Amino acid sequence: MSRKERSGKKVSTSPIVEFGSNPFASLDGSGLPEALPEQIYQIKVSVKEDESNLGKGERLEIRREKSGRGGKTVTTVQGIPKSLGKEKREKLLKRIKASLGTGGTWSGDEMELQGDRRAEVLEWMRAMGFRPVLAGG
Repeated sequence: MSRKERSGKKVSTSPIVEFGSNPFASLDGSGLPEALPEQIYQIKVSVKEDESNLGKGERLEIRREKSGRGGKTVTTVQGIPKSLGKEKREKLLKRIKASLGTGGTWSGDEMELQGDRRAEVLEWMRAMGFRPVLAGG
C-alpha cells in the first residue's frame, strides 16, 4: 500500500466544531420515553401494634457521623432507654436493619447503622412512639 493510499483512509483529528458546541445536538431523540417528573421518596414503615407505643415519648438523637471511621458514614441513634431490655433492643435493631437493607450494631448504649439513613430512622422511631431529633451537622 502506498503512502498516497494510506493518507486517504486516515481520520482527521482537526476540530470541526467550535469549542462550546453541543456534541449531542445532531442525535435524534424520537422513540425515547419522556422524562418522568421527580418522585418524592416515600418511606414505608410497618410497625406492629404492640410496638407503636414502645418509645413512650422518649427523646432520641439521630446523628450522621464520619470521623474516626475510615471515611465511612454511620447513622447513630442515642438515647434509647435501657428499660427496654436487651432482647427488645436487639429485635428493634434487627427489624430496622432488615427494612432498610443495611448493617448495624449496638455500640454501648447507641445504635449504629451503616450509611446515611437519618430520614428513614427518623420515620421508624416516630412510628415506634419515640420523639426523635436530628442532631449534629
